[in-house]
Amino acid sequence: MKEMVILHTGGTFAMETHKNGRLGSGVSVVEYIKTHIIPSYQDLKIDQIQLFNIDSSLFTPEHWILLAKKIRDIYDDYDGFIIIHGTDTLSYSAAALSFMLKNLSKPVIFTGSQLPYFEKRSDAFSNLSASLEVALHGNLNEVAVVFNNSAYRGNRVKKKDVFDFDAFYSPNFEILIKMGIGLEEHGSLFLPKSDKKLELDIRLCRDILIIPFFPGLDFNFYNPVLSHNNLRGILIEAYGNGNIPSDNSGLDELFSNGSEKKIPIVVCSQAPVGSVNLAIYEAAEKASFYGLISAEDMTLETTLVKLMIALGRYKTLEDIKNFMIKNIAGEKHFN
Repeated sequence: MKEMVILHTGGTFAMETHKNGRLGSGVSVVEYIKTHIIPSYQDLKIDQIQLFNIDSSLFTPEHWILLAKKIRDIYDDYDGFIIIHGTDTLSYSAAALSFMLKNLSKPVIFTGSQLPYFEKRSDAFSNLSASLEVALHGNLNEVAVVFNNSAYRGNRVKKKDVFDFDAFYSPNFEILIKMGIGLEEHGSLFLPKSDKKLELDIRLCRDILIIPFFPGLDFNFYNPVLSHNNLRGILIEAYGNGNIPSDNSGLDELFSNGSEKKIPIVVCSQAPVGSVNLAIYEAAEKASFYGLISAEDMTLETTLVKLMIALGRYKTLEDIKNFMIKNIAGEKHFN
């Protein structure tokens, strides 16, 4: 008999209506799952652990670390791990664990819901059941997200909808498993099962500045920030394929200051579908001169988390750049 554990972190899934009529953290979902869901799985032993019970907007990198440490501590006790998580920052957490948990040989599955478990039309338990089915019968050995009968690579997803039950999508990577009457696995896309011992690497640095481009942006606003001693990295949300203004003195000054201080500058796209190519436009010469790093087809969420990880693990600009351009956990196209 396989053994699974449900790790509760909160989110809409577990919320209840408070006296003021608003949704907030609930306390009854663990008991509800114990009495209504677990008995349905006669061929599976399911434990539950409540790590925390918060809205996912309150998640910080410290929560990622606690979650990763808990999985490390109980890794040998279970065949799979289901993490109930709020949807708003789920993609960040899934990306973080994909880098922190090295040499996975078991599924680590994030899920959640658009409606709380007590609502008549809630998607909470259909998502939980689908996650258990993937963990029990699937062949995944990586961090994944299961939502609306689809399993996605964890570091490839974005939240796309706040209204529909089909809340997530993977803009630059195919669905790993589609669930209908059976499980339709796209096994050629799966990460290989590791035969090495699980390793945990929780080093990170969150001292990053994100700059979203928009027409008329005065880059001089950001230049004083570069004098901040704690600033370690910059993430630029550029246009299209990574297009950047080629004749903006404020941006040149920002790039120049960042280069002098050896601050890595990573460029991702505001367009979720496609890949950054810094060699296409006239600004390519600028990108090359200042050593800008392309995020290629990574999502914004994964690019940010990966940069945090890179800054935590490495000190030199060269090592950070090499980590960012390398495919570590299936987060980008293979080089």
